[in-house]
Amino acid sequence: MKSIYISLLILAILLTGCTKNEVEDPLVIQGTPSEIFAINNDSLLLTSRITYNNDPLLLTGPKSGINLSLIASASSPVVNGVSLSASYVLKRGNKAYVTYNERGNGYGGAIVVYSLANPNFPVIVSEMTFSKTDINACDISGGGSFLYLAGSSKSKGAVLLRLNLSSGIITSTPANVEVVKIGNAASANGVIQGSSWLYVSIGNTNGGLYMLGMTSLQTLDYDPYNGAKFSTANGRNRGDNHLSLEAGATTAYLHVYVIGTNDTQLEKVFDIGPVQTQNVEPELVNFGKATIFIRPGQQTCFISRGKYGMKAIDITNGNLVYESPGNMLSDGNTNGVSADADFVYMANGAQGLAIASYPTSGTTLSIQGVWDDPAHPGSANMVHADGNYVFVAKGQEGGLKIILKN
Repeated sequence: MKSIYISLLILAILLTGCTKNEVEDPLVIQGTPSEIFAINNDSLLLTSRITYNNDPLLLTGPKSGINLSLIASASSPVVNGVSLSASYVLKRGNKAYVTYNERGNGYGGAIVVYSLANPNFPVIVSEMTFSKTDINACDISGGGSFLYLAGSSKSKGAVLLRLNLSSGIITSTPANVEVVKIGNAASANGVIQGSSWLYVSIGNTNGGLYMLGMTSLQTLDYDPYNGAKFSTANGRNRGDNHLSLEAGATTAYLHVYVIGTNDTQLEKVFDIGPVQTQNVEPELVNFGKATIFIRPGQQTCFISRGKYGMKAIDITNGNLVYESPGNMLSDGNTNGVSADADFVYMANGAQGLAIASYPTSGTTLSIQGVWDDPAHPGSANMVHADGNYVFVAKGQEGGLKIILKN
């Protein structure tokens, strides 16, 4: 199925006038009757959303060998009068890119760029908001010139957006944002660039993994399956692996592909058991969050499975490598998972952030501590660990938590 390429060729207007000391106003807005995009590069104004904490992270549990500090909390951007929820974090160099969407049936999203140049005092340097498009995930081209956003458009369904970057800052005006409709599903929920291609997961119904040309943004191939949840990779070169999760309440599958080929003989599909959410509205049981994570150059993929916790498998043979303890969850759901050389981090919804060490034998992780923000308990929706940082999304009210490993 061919994608439809849409270029928004509309003139941008300034919300406020420039002073004699300004080259241009940092806030630019662009709109049509159906959609409004706005960019803001006023770091001073944007950073007013950040509260600096610099407090030791107070964990419950054994807390063996863990020394973390909550250095900052960032409230969510507001679109259409609604506070958004963080949906994904990507760290590149000394910047972190955080996507946001609107919880529930509404539409509205944002991409926010945080600078970590001063590790103890992160600042927001750039933001683009979208009035009727949820932004669910993002990736950056290997050369750093393009920012790709996987989204859910109220009018178009699953979409991919391409923005320009310069030194990590968004430079596309709203009129220059490129928007591509993908397939006939309602939502695009993952994107990863590999070699000359973009791999975009869309779902649930009429979903699957789509392969787009990195330059043309045209659909070159796709693998159809309902329940496609996320797309990631362990590298960006030909021969590396890109992966997509096919979620399901009865059973779910991890699809493992080879970057640079659409030879179906090279695809591996592993049964990972069910993915399902508990303590939500009945209609949302099979539509919860589910993500996958793999470190660059590694073969172990970590999979969040809702009420079933976390499972990590070897992508070469499907063998179980790690799993969360069977008694880890009572009323929560593992919505997101990330890992570094020291720990595995699991965003467990109502049960906060669980930090686990790797087992010395067997496959079961050892929970070393659990953290929850006392001001905004519950709703640990997403976690991302990269280098010395751990980012935790705490829903609409809790915002984004930036944690530093000491």
